[in-house]
Amino acid sequence: MRALFLALFLLLPWSAAAGPLDALRPDIDTSAAQVILVWTPEGTETLATGPLEPGGRETRSSDRFLLASVTKPMVAAALLQLAGQGRLDLDAPAAAHLPPAVVAGMGGMRGVSTAHLLTMTSGLPDYLDDAFTEAWMRAPIGWTPERALAFVHGEPAEFAPGRGYDYSNTNYLLAQLILERLTGQPLDAALRSLVLAPAGATRSSLVGLRPPGPEDAAGLDRGRDMRWLYASPGMGDGGLVAPAADVAVVFRALFIERRLLPPAMLARMLADPLGEGYGMGIVLTDEPGLGRVFSHSGGDIGYSAHALAFPDVPAVAVILRGDEDADEDLLLDALDLVLGG
Repeated sequence: MRALFLALFLLLPWSAAAGPLDALRPDIDTSAAQVILVWTPEGTETLATGPLEPGGRETRSSDRFLLASVTKPMVAAALLQLAGQGRLDLDAPAAAHLPPAVVAGMGGMRGVSTAHLLTMTSGLPDYLDDAFTEAWMRAPIGWTPERALAFVHGEPAEFAPGRGYDYSNTNYLLAQLILERLTGQPLDAALRSLVLAPAGATRSSLVGLRPPGPEDAAGLDRGRDMRWLYASPGMGDGGLVAPAADVAVVFRALFIERRLLPPAMLARMLADPLGEGYGMGIVLTDEPGLGRVFSHSGGDIGYSAHALAFPDVPAVAVILRGDEDADEDLLLDALDLVLGG
C-alpha cells in the first residue's frame, strides 16, 4: 500500500519537477490561467496554474497572454533604437512624424516632443475612457490609432508639455504612429525587428492579427471569456500577446544585460524628468533589500500583468494572468522563494 501511494504521488503534475514556486500554490486563485516566472543567473523557475480557458486544459508556462501596458516598454525601446541610429530626434516636435489630421485633432501639439510622449509629460488627454470602452465593446472590429484618438479630438491639454505628468494612453498611440512612419512597417513588424528579435523573444505578436491559437489564454471577466473583444490589431499602448519567457528575455536584455540599447539611450529611458517615478515607458522605484526596480504593469478587460527587473540582484520576475487580478505581491513572494529568503 505504501509503495502504491508513493507511485501515485510521483505521478502528480507538480511533484515530478517540484521547485521553490510550488510553495505558492495554496495562495493562488486557480479560476483563471496564470503563469509566474522568476529568472536569476542560476536559472529560471516557473509556475503555471488554472485552466487555459473555461473547461480547457491546464495552463502551461509557455502559454501566451495579453500584456496590456507591459507593451509600453517595448514601444519605447523601439523608438529609442531609432534615436540611437540617428533616425529620430527625441526632443524635436513629434508632429513632424504624425499625420496632419491627427495633429490638427490634437490641437496642433505645439511643443510636444517624442520624449514628452514616452515619459507621459505631454499633457495630452487620455482617449481610453468610458466612452471609448463602450464604443469598443459595441463594435470591436475596425479600430486603428487614428479612430481611437478621435475620442479626444478637440479636448484641452491637461498642462503645457513638460510641465506635468499624467499617465495617458494617447501618448503611446502617437508613439506607434511615429514608429510606423519612421520604419515604414506596421507596429508588429517594427517591434519584432527592433526589440523582440534582437532580445530573443520569438513568440510575441500583436493581438487581433489572427484568431487566438491553442496556446493563447482566455481573458475572463466575471467568468466570461472576453477574447472576442480583441478582434482589431493591437495598438501601441497595450497590444502585445506573449509568453512570460518572452517578457523576461526583453527585460533581461534591456535592464540586466544592457545589450538592447546604446548606453546613452538606456540612460535616457531610465531618466525621470519630473521625479514622478516614470522614465520612457518604464516605472522607476526601489524595493527594500532588492535595490532598484524597473517595471511596468498592465491591465485590460480580462487580462493583467506585471514585469519587474532588479538589476542589483540581478533578477527578473513576471506574472501574467487571464483575468484582472494578477498580484504583484505574489510575484515578490515568488522572487523571495527563489532567492531563498
